[in-house]
Amino acid sequence: MANVQRLTKRVKDLEEWTKENEMTGGPQGILDVFTHLVNEARGNFQRGAQAEQAFQQLRQFVFEFVAEHELAADWDEFVKEKENAVQEQSAEEEAESGEEAVEAPKESKKESKETKK
Repeated sequence: MANVQRLTKRVKDLEEWTKENEMTGGPQGILDVFTHLVNEARGNFQRGAQAEQAFQQLRQFVFEFVAEHELAADWDEFVKEKENAVQEQSAEEEAESGEEAVEAPKESKKESKETKK
C-alpha cells in the first residue's frame, strides 16, 4: 500500500512539474529543440562543404601556378626533402622510444634492489 502511495505522489509531482515547465518542455519545446539541432547540423554541413570547395579551388590554383612557372621539378625536390626529413625524424623518435623502453626495466631493477636493502 505504501508503494502505491509513493508512486501516486511521484506521478502527481511529475504532472505538476510538466505543467510548470510546459512552455519550455512539452511538444512545442521538443519541436523547437529538434528544429534548432537540424538547423545547426545543416549549417555545419554547409560550412564543411564550403571549406572543402575552397580547399579544392586553392589546390587547383597551386597546381596551375606550378605548371605556369615550370616549378614542377623544384616542387618534386622540395617534397622529397620534406619526406626524407620526416622519415629521419620518425626513425630518431623510434630509436629514442626504444632506448627508453630498454632503460625503464634497468631502472626498476635498481629500485627493487635498493628497496630490499
